[in-house]
Amino acid sequence: MKRLLILFFLLSMLSVRAQELTFWQKVNRGLTTYKNIDTSYVYQPKQGFTLGTFTTVQRAGVDVNILFDLNSSADKPLSGLSKYTVKGGISTKLGLELGYGKLVFDYGFEIGPKKAYKKRSLALNILGKAWGAHFNFFKITNPFHAIVSVGEEGDSDYWCDEVVASEPSVLRKLAIDGYYVFNHKRFAYPAVYKAGLVQRRTAGSWMVVARYMQGDLNNSPKSSFDAYNLLDGFSTMQVAIGGGYSANIVCWHHDPTELRDKGLRNVTLNLTAMPVISVFNYLKTISFEYNNAGECVGKKVSKVYCYPMPSYIGSAALGMTLDRFFLSAQFTYNLFYFYTPRAVKAEQLHIPGFEGISKFYGSFHDWKVKVMFTYKF
Repeated sequence: MKRLLILFFLLSMLSVRAQELTFWQKVNRGLTTYKNIDTSYVYQPKQGFTLGTFTTVQRAGVDVNILFDLNSSADKPLSGLSKYTVKGGISTKLGLELGYGKLVFDYGFEIGPKKAYKKRSLALNILGKAWGAHFNFFKITNPFHAIVSVGEEGDSDYWCDEVVASEPSVLRKLAIDGYYVFNHKRFAYPAVYKAGLVQRRTAGSWMVVARYMQGDLNNSPKSSFDAYNLLDGFSTMQVAIGGGYSANIVCWHHDPTELRDKGLRNVTLNLTAMPVISVFNYLKTISFEYNNAGECVGKKVSKVYCYPMPSYIGSAALGMTLDRFFLSAQFTYNLFYFYTPRAVKAEQLHIPGFEGISKFYGSFHDWKVKVMFTYKF
């Protein structure tokens, strides 16, 4: 009886082990297998691990414009405009990229003269042929630049002041994208962005895309006091959907002549344009409160929903495959707007006669050039 129980226990463990292997086999198949491929248009080498290095040249920032009103002796109040900018200088990064099948992870760090501090970038991508997702995060610490003007330039009551805050601000942005490719049998969208798929013949496809974007700008009380305390900090959350077209233009292709992709040659150019519109756009602003000595004693928070706004995602890339080596040069551009005509609480503005804010609008924007070199094991 004991032997039977021991045998039953061993068989049960083997069964569980087999189920575990089956599960990981399914995961592996999902990461390394592309279904429904028209092999006359797309060549799929054997999938596996990839290791690469990359360098990027990038600039990112945020622009905010605030229209406000002031009391005036004239029949109508004076209008004022406050412009705020946080931008990193052109940043050069080096990084490492590790991939397995459709999954790609990369981490970049800044090198060279530092025009902004604490610059880091992190990306996780699932680059499927039919669908995929991108996760991107960056952080910039840079001085807060403000220009405040009242009235029209040339008028007797015109006034303007430009301020660079004494302490840096922190700008952070998180973006998560998802895409679906309609013509995924003949069009390999990831072909120029990662090693693993090769476009044999020119093809393109309509695509749909969804994006979640979260960005925030945080100032210290000292920086806000320097900049007239109209914008002390804000955060925005957006959900946008849209679509566009992407095309792979094959400039040169030669199928492999031996095993392990020896003799494989390919040069492909990709062009992608994706206009989107925000369907959810939430904005939160922060205003610090000060005492007569200029010390921060608290803060006020205002929350509003912004109007839907059009935004833009675009990219271009050139990929070259030589045997098991892959070289890619990529350009991406992102522009996301936010706008609200509703009043935002910022009652500590250090300008006499301040009445209120009539419009709050701006944009997050970044562009990046990335050159990567990858080897597929």
